[in-house]
Amino acid sequence: MNTVLIVEDETHIRRMISIALKAEGFKTKESGSVQDGLVLALKEKPELIILDLGLPDGDGKEILRRVRQTSSVPILVLSARHSEDDKVELLMSGANDYVSKPFSIKELIARIRVLLRDITPVIPEAERIRNFQDLNLDLNSGLLTFGKTHVSLTPKELLLMDVLTRDVGIFVNQTVLMRTIWGNHNSEDTHYIRILISHLRKKLSSLNTNQFSIETSAGHGYRFVFNHSE
Repeated sequence: MNTVLIVEDETHIRRMISIALKAEGFKTKESGSVQDGLVLALKEKPELIILDLGLPDGDGKEILRRVRQTSSVPILVLSARHSEDDKVELLMSGANDYVSKPFSIKELIARIRVLLRDITPVIPEAERIRNFQDLNLDLNSGLLTFGKTHVSLTPKELLLMDVLTRDVGIFVNQTVLMRTIWGNHNSEDTHYIRILISHLRKKLSSLNTNQFSIETSAGHGYRFVFNHSE
């Protein structure tokens, strides 16, 4: 029986979600604050977290940030914030899905089931550190290092680098990337991949080398390559 942690300060919404989930066979834990939510998330280790952002003692993004330091548990954000920029920021920061208030309880449960079914483990334990010539990718710390220079990758950037560096020089299409990083339910929202690729390219450029790059090919997707120009 999967346990879902509901972090939502509006009691009637929290109870409504909890009752609906229990009727569907889930166990639930409830919290109405950032502090209690963090305690439950780290102590109870739920299979999924429903996270509201507007909490009385802070922003729910703090829970997202802290949980993502140690866990790949699916996180579904529940928020009254509707802008595309907010959604993109959250998805790039480690959220797996986003539902705007007001919402349909049937849709919410459907998205929860999809996340629990499709979510991909972040990184196989056997491949935690990769070295490519002078480039080092540490999948434990999220650091990408070239020589004495390093940059810190977000959880989604780290997942993207994981996929692209499994087979250097091989194209990976956008649908595969979407399914690996966000699950099957978001497989058509390929503009998120373009945004994520743009962010990652900027971080790669900050390493001050043109020895490697991420190439794009229409119909083929993206690949990580070494340019051998230095």
